[in-house]
Amino acid sequence: QHYKSITFIETSMDNALAILKQEPLSVRCQNLTELLPTLPIRQLHMYLPQLLSNIFGYDSTPGWRLSSLHSNFHPTDFKAIRAFLKPNGGCLFKALQCLESDNSSHFLFPFNALPPNSVALLNDRAVPSLYRMFVNVDIESKELSMTAYHYYFMYFTYFLIHPPPGVVWPASLADVLYTQLVEDYLHFFLPPGNSIPNFGAAHPINRFVPNTYSLSQAFAEIMFEMWLNQRGNDTNKVVLSIDQVRIIRMLVKHTHRFVYTPHLVKDRYTEDITNYISSSFQSNTYQFLNYHFATWPLISSFRGLLETWLSYIQPWRYTSIVPGPLTDSNISEWQNFIRDNLPAYCNLLDRCLRRMSHSLICSGKNVTLLSRVLKIYSAPPLLRTICELERGNTHNIVNVFTEGEAAQELLDKLSGEIMHLEKQLSKSTPSVGQSAAASGLFGWISEGLWSQPDQQDAQQKTVDALRSSVSQLQTMFYISPNMETTSTCPSEQSGPDYVTDALYRRRLTPQGRERMVAGTLKRDLKDVTAECNPALRPICSYENPHLVRYLYKLSLSLSGKVARQLRVVHGSKGPIQSVLKPLVVQVKEDVSEEGALLLNLRPVASYRFIFYSALIFLLSYMSGINPLLIFTYLGLALAACAFASSIVTSS
Repeated sequence: QHYKSITFIETSMDNALAILKQEPLSVRCQNLTELLPTLPIRQLHMYLPQLLSNIFGYDSTPGWRLSSLHSNFHPTDFKAIRAFLKPNGGCLFKALQCLESDNSSHFLFPFNALPPNSVALLNDRAVPSLYRMFVNVDIESKELSMTAYHYYFMYFTYFLIHPPPGVVWPASLADVLYTQLVEDYLHFFLPPGNSIPNFGAAHPINRFVPNTYSLSQAFAEIMFEMWLNQRGNDTNKVVLSIDQVRIIRMLVKHTHRFVYTPHLVKDRYTEDITNYISSSFQSNTYQFLNYHFATWPLISSFRGLLETWLSYIQPWRYTSIVPGPLTDSNISEWQNFIRDNLPAYCNLLDRCLRRMSHSLICSGKNVTLLSRVLKIYSAPPLLRTICELERGNTHNIVNVFTEGEAAQELLDKLSGEIMHLEKQLSKSTPSVGQSAAASGLFGWISEGLWSQPDQQDAQQKTVDALRSSVSQLQTMFYISPNMETTSTCPSEQSGPDYVTDALYRRRLTPQGRERMVAGTLKRDLKDVTAECNPALRPICSYENPHLVRYLYKLSLSLSGKVARQLRVVHGSKGPIQSVLKPLVVQVKEDVSEEGALLLNLRPVASYRFIFYSALIFLLSYMSGINPLLIFTYLGLALAACAFASSIVTSS
């Protein structure tokens, strides 16, 4: 009989493991929903680690694609998995509750999966207060022993920071399954305005923690630890992605809603939990922002971190029924928060201003970020409160407003950039007639077809935004530009924009490359030699990203078939070749190599080309003319113009 019992358990486990390989995912969820309630506690304890590894993709499988399943494109799998993992009545949480009823159901989680700071403390035998809620902390084996609920929460939060290989987050995270699960868990365990789910003494989680410790508090603490405690040390640096920061920002905004929204039921239990979460949240968030402000590279993804900071220092945007700005009528409600978080207002502002001083501030994105920061701080109630608190408290606080050193440095750079941009805008551009006379009629036509959109309007908008930022800095910090540092344009002091090498090829200098990235280089650089594959240059704002990638793959497949024709077009100077030459790019130094020339289909991906093509098709449809006939006439007209241009140029 004992042998039959063992055989039955092995057969059940084999069936349970086979379910983890079933497709589609909706069928897998349905079978698991039928299986898990029938498993004994012993089997369920053995099965949970394998189930979680399969869900999150740590068992050498694609997992359940939590980071890519979209509600619009995979509605069946999306709904099935969300229902299986939901906290209120989901099959998985019912299984976790069953495991909590067994005193021997403990699960091991390794130290190396924890944030670097916590690992260093545990290795020094200094156990952080958070880990005292777990069943056991084994320093020798470097493992944490925890209950089923904690085990799942650790897996869920670990997935964001250390996703398995092959996980790619989409551009829009709003309707992704993992993001929806984060929102479901936040609203269930930390409900704004409602009473906290009190599992109480009847719930088995209180076997290992104080009676006042709830599952909601455990959930919040684990999220703070695994996400907001992602700070490196001298031996282990931490670099997060923009997608990870965007989801962490969701945690910041929701915690504000939970802590500062008045609860319908006011009792000692809710008040204690709320105060504890608020204290832990504030200390962890400031340290998280302070570390990543200091270590984040000078790239555009800093915007996500800056928006997280702005969300943290503006809790009034997320707490009231009708969110609004800070005013004189409600400033008294937030003075305690501003005082307790004064380092986040002063120290991080100082880091932000200094970072802007060392970045391409004339770039449109950086100008927008600076304008947002100054707009928030220039609100009279907030500015007045920060200045008063800054003068009265100097403990670990940078006197960003009293001293104004960072603001003065940024103001001088802004003034210099404004002078440089105005100087560039004042230079007269060649007229259409001059351009046609200089390069022929075809030069004028190809200029209109293949050239990038004019950036003069964008530069003028940048100048206006910089002037507004200068005005706000002067008003907030009571400073003025230092004319000795701004009288000469910094770009002109640092050398030319390009140099000529031994082969008489013009190449951009580092200063010229910066000015080109910022969009302030308005010189004729058509002959500058690219040091990378021209077909792989970064995707521009006037191009369709998906079409650029598809056309590049198509050009690779076609270039090998028409390699001889491409060499003929690239090496000839006839009128027809002049028309076709923009469609051929050289990707290697030696033109004689096979595959050195690539068919350039990238101009087709520009929105301008798409718009004109759609317009031609629309006009041909309305007039009843075959669109192919119109494109044939346009091709003949281009060839005739090129032939006439070559005759005029030769004469």
